[in-house]
Amino acid sequence: MVRECLVGLLVAPLAGCSLVLDFSSSAVPIDAEIDAPYLQEQCDYKEPNDSFDTAAVITEADTGTGAICAGAFEDHDFYRFTVPDLTASVSVKLTFTNRPSGDLDLKLLDATGVMIAQSRGFGDEELIVCPAASPACPMLTAGDYIFEVFPALTGAVNSYDFALTITPM
Repeated sequence: MVRECLVGLLVAPLAGCSLVLDFSSSAVPIDAEIDAPYLQEQCDYKEPNDSFDTAAVITEADTGTGAICAGAFEDHDFYRFTVPDLTASVSVKLTFTNRPSGDLDLKLLDATGVMIAQSRGFGDEELIVCPAASPACPMLTAGDYIFEVFPALTGAVNSYDFALTITPM
């Protein structure tokens, strides 16, 4: 009967025949671990940088792989950089894999904490270019600025890479 059922599955199903495929094994672990959205070393990158006042100082050479991580409080990461005189443009790019509950957003703040620009897309990248029209951002004068990486929705967690580009005139 088994042979007839197998032939029937290939040609035409026979009444009373069914096929159950079991690809699991009794070896531990039975299934692969779920891909984590971040590693602990990504959570620890440039920490503490969870507030405007503790923003990590970076340069264009820093392209860190950070993460917005789960914890008792919602994680936000802040990075401080300096724009020199005679700068034509500044861009901050955030890249990540947008998983369910893993969308991240980006804000650019001046040295007093006033928001200058933000990027709140739904893809795998957030980008702020100054000067630019969309998202709106003025020409940045010489001085210190801070960008903030934060979850798009409460509870979102994810790893990310960033790139800071400062183009001279």
